[in-house]
Amino acid sequence: MQTHTFTYKELFSHAWAKTKEHAWYLFRVLLLCGIIMGAGRFLFILSPIIDLLVGIAIIAVSLIIVNGHTPTFDDLLKSFKSYKITWHYFLASLLCILIIIVGTILLILPGIYLAVRLQFYKFLVVEHENMKPTDALKESMKITKGHFWKLFGFILLIAIFNLCGLLLLGVGLLITIPVSVLAHAYLYKKLSTQHSA
Repeated sequence: MQTHTFTYKELFSHAWAKTKEHAWYLFRVLLLCGIIMGAGRFLFILSPIIDLLVGIAIIAVSLIIVNGHTPTFDDLLKSFKSYKITWHYFLASLLCILIIIVGTILLILPGIYLAVRLQFYKFLVVEHENMKPTDALKESMKITKGHFWKLFGFILLIAIFNLCGLLLLGVGLLITIPVSVLAHAYLYKKLSTQHSA
């Protein structure tokens, strides 16, 4: 099987172009999600659930954008029309956390390795309504095979990129967060498409 790859420049260039194209929409979504998550901090028990639902909505919108479509605010709610996505997302997240914890206990490095390899389960669950949580984790392992170091580098770049946005009085996050999310979604689509080819 042919080995495919990606470049950081390609990911960030594509994400930046899409961010500019949908700037006003993304700004409003980011603001809305920030308000909802902020309010959730006062509802301590519900806060994890709110964060989970916001995460699903953001991933759903990012996939719509990288697929070349124009998102609407109705798209923020479409992912919740099926209980399967929310339930599978929750279970997959729980399994992923447990796996990473076990890996971290085993001298930390296995935990980092697994966190990098399993990172795309969220996109898989949101995009494929009927995909089981365990299958999403397995599929993430498949599509990331042979790309660990480049994916690790990508995560570091995203962290540094958003740190720079935070240092700009936090205002920079209005740019760095959408670009980061779309770069991540584009990377997922690229790897999953190459794997199925």
